[in-house]
Amino acid sequence: MRKAMLFLALLGFASLLWAQDPSLGTWKLNLTKSKIPSQNAANLKESVIVMRAIDANTYESISTDTTKDGKTSVTKWTVPITGGIQKYQQGGPAAGISILAAKIDPYSIINIYLQDGKQIGIMQLNISKDGKTMSGSATYPDEKGKITEWHWQFEKQ
Repeated sequence: MRKAMLFLALLGFASLLWAQDPSLGTWKLNLTKSKIPSQNAANLKESVIVMRAIDANTYESISTDTTKDGKTSVTKWTVPITGGIQKYQQGGPAAGISILAAKIDPYSIINIYLQDGKQIGIMQLNISKDGKTMSGSATYPDEKGKITEWHWQFEKQ
Protein backbone atom coordinates (compact mmCIF):
# COMPACT_ATOMS: atom_id res chain seq x y z
CA MET A 1 0.00 0.00 0.00
CA ARG A 2 2.82 2.38 0.89
CA LYS A 3 4.54 1.78 -2.48
CA ALA A 4 1.29 2.43 -4.34
CA MET A 5 0.80 5.73 -2.49
CA LEU A 6 4.40 6.75 -3.21
CA PHE A 7 3.95 5.87 -6.89
CA LEU A 8 0.74 7.93 -7.11
CA ALA A 9 2.43 10.86 -5.37
CA LEU A 10 5.36 10.76 -7.79
CA LEU A 11 3.00 10.44 -10.76
CA GLY A 12 1.05 13.46 -9.52
CA PHE A 13 4.25 15.46 -9.06
CA ALA A 14 5.44 14.55 -12.57
CA SER A 15 2.13 15.60 -14.11
CA LEU A 16 2.31 18.87 -12.16
CA LEU A 17 5.75 19.52 -13.65
CA TRP A 18 4.45 18.80 -17.17
CA ALA A 19 1.51 21.13 -16.64
CA GLN A 20 3.89 23.90 -15.59
CA ASP A 21 6.34 23.42 -18.46
CA PRO A 22 5.94 26.62 -20.48
CA SER A 23 7.23 25.03 -23.70
CA LEU A 24 4.26 22.67 -23.97
CA GLY A 25 1.26 23.74 -26.00
CA THR A 26 0.47 25.17 -29.41
CA TRP A 27 2.68 27.94 -30.80
CA LYS A 28 1.93 30.05 -33.88
CA LEU A 29 4.65 31.97 -35.72
CA ASN A 30 4.21 35.74 -35.83
CA LEU A 31 5.53 36.44 -39.32
CA THR A 32 5.69 40.21 -38.87
CA LYS A 33 7.92 39.91 -35.78
CA SER A 34 10.17 37.23 -37.31
CA LYS A 35 13.14 37.55 -39.66
CA ILE A 36 13.38 34.52 -41.91
CA PRO A 37 15.73 34.23 -44.91
CA SER A 38 13.87 35.50 -47.97
CA GLN A 39 14.05 32.19 -49.88
CA ASN A 40 12.17 30.54 -46.98
CA ALA A 41 9.80 33.38 -46.11
CA ALA A 42 8.62 34.29 -49.62
CA ASN A 43 5.84 31.71 -49.79
CA LEU A 44 5.26 31.00 -46.07
CA LYS A 45 1.71 31.71 -44.90
CA GLU A 46 1.68 30.07 -41.47
CA SER A 47 3.81 27.96 -39.14
CA VAL A 48 2.43 26.16 -36.08
CA ILE A 49 4.28 23.96 -33.60
CA VAL A 50 2.51 21.69 -31.12
CA MET A 51 4.65 20.43 -28.22
CA ARG A 52 3.44 17.82 -25.74
CA ALA A 53 4.70 15.24 -23.29
CA ILE A 54 3.94 11.76 -24.63
CA ASP A 55 5.28 9.87 -21.61
CA ALA A 56 7.30 10.46 -18.46
CA ASN A 57 10.56 10.85 -20.40
CA THR A 58 9.68 12.17 -23.86
CA TYR A 59 8.39 15.31 -25.55
CA GLU A 60 6.89 15.23 -29.03
CA SER A 61 6.83 18.21 -31.37
CA ILE A 62 4.89 18.53 -34.59
CA SER A 63 5.60 21.51 -36.83
CA THR A 64 3.20 22.31 -39.66
CA ASP A 65 4.11 24.93 -42.25
CA THR A 66 1.51 26.14 -44.74
CA THR A 67 2.53 28.02 -47.87
CA LYS A 68 0.55 30.75 -49.61
CA ASP A 69 -0.44 28.27 -52.32
CA GLY A 70 -2.02 26.00 -49.68
CA LYS A 71 0.62 23.26 -49.50
CA THR A 72 1.63 21.95 -46.09
CA SER A 73 4.77 20.30 -44.81
CA VAL A 74 4.90 18.49 -41.49
CA THR A 75 7.92 17.71 -39.36
CA LYS A 76 7.52 15.42 -36.36
CA TRP A 77 10.19 14.61 -33.79
CA THR A 78 10.69 13.44 -30.22
CA VAL A 79 13.32 14.39 -27.68
CA PRO A 80 14.01 13.28 -24.08
CA ILE A 81 12.46 15.72 -21.57
CA THR A 82 15.84 16.40 -19.99
CA GLY A 83 17.47 16.95 -23.40
CA GLY A 84 19.25 14.74 -25.91
CA ILE A 85 19.25 13.84 -29.59
CA GLN A 86 16.06 14.68 -31.47
CA LYS A 87 14.61 11.68 -33.31
CA TYR A 88 12.60 12.46 -36.43
CA GLN A 89 9.55 10.44 -37.43
CA GLN A 90 8.64 12.75 -40.33
CA GLY A 91 10.67 15.41 -42.12
CA GLY A 92 13.79 16.63 -40.38
CA PRO A 93 17.31 17.70 -41.24
CA ALA A 94 19.34 16.47 -44.20
CA ALA A 95 21.09 13.11 -43.98
CA GLY A 96 24.15 13.18 -41.75
CA ILE A 97 22.86 16.05 -39.60
CA SER A 98 21.66 15.49 -36.06
CA ILE A 99 20.29 17.92 -33.51
CA LEU A 100 21.17 17.82 -29.82
CA ALA A 101 18.63 19.61 -27.62
CA ALA A 102 19.70 20.96 -24.23
CA LYS A 103 17.03 22.27 -21.88
CA ILE A 104 18.83 24.88 -19.81
CA ASP A 105 15.81 25.70 -17.63
CA PRO A 106 12.03 25.70 -18.19
CA TYR A 107 12.35 28.89 -20.26
CA SER A 108 15.50 28.23 -22.32
CA ILE A 109 16.34 25.53 -24.88
CA ILE A 110 19.46 25.30 -27.03
CA ASN A 111 19.66 23.08 -30.12
CA ILE A 112 23.11 22.23 -31.42
CA TYR A 113 23.29 21.13 -35.07
CA LEU A 114 25.93 18.47 -35.74
CA GLN A 115 27.21 17.01 -38.99
CA ASP A 116 29.44 13.98 -38.60
CA GLY A 117 30.04 14.98 -34.97
CA LYS A 118 31.10 18.55 -35.80
CA GLN A 119 28.99 21.55 -34.77
CA ILE A 120 27.62 23.38 -37.80
CA GLY A 121 24.92 25.51 -36.21
CA ILE A 122 23.12 26.58 -33.07
CA MET A 123 19.59 27.63 -32.16
CA GLN A 124 18.42 29.23 -28.94
CA LEU A 125 14.77 29.39 -27.89
CA ASN A 126 13.56 31.54 -25.00
CA ILE A 127 10.08 31.50 -23.54
CA SER A 128 8.82 34.64 -21.83
CA LYS A 129 8.22 34.38 -18.08
CA ASP A 130 4.48 34.83 -18.66
CA GLY A 131 4.57 31.88 -21.09
CA LYS A 132 2.87 33.81 -23.91
CA THR A 133 5.75 34.16 -26.39
CA MET A 134 8.67 32.04 -27.54
CA SER A 135 11.46 33.81 -29.38
CA GLY A 136 14.41 32.19 -31.02
CA SER A 137 17.45 32.77 -33.13
CA ALA A 138 19.59 30.39 -35.12
CA THR A 139 22.65 30.37 -37.30
CA TYR A 140 23.30 27.36 -39.53
CA PRO A 141 24.04 26.50 -43.15
CA ASP A 142 21.26 26.19 -45.71
CA GLU A 143 21.02 23.35 -48.27
CA LYS A 144 23.85 24.92 -50.29
CA GLY A 145 26.16 25.40 -47.28
CA LYS A 146 25.60 29.16 -47.00
CA ILE A 147 25.31 30.36 -43.38
CA THR A 148 21.84 31.75 -42.69
CA GLU A 149 20.42 33.59 -39.70
CA TRP A 150 16.89 33.19 -38.45
CA HIS A 151 14.91 35.08 -35.80
CA TRP A 152 11.44 33.89 -34.77
CA GLN A 153 8.67 34.92 -32.49
CA PHE A 154 5.93 32.44 -31.70
CA GLU A 155 2.80 33.19 -29.72
CA LYS A 156 1.06 30.63 -27.53
CA GLN A 157 -2.42 29.79 -28.74
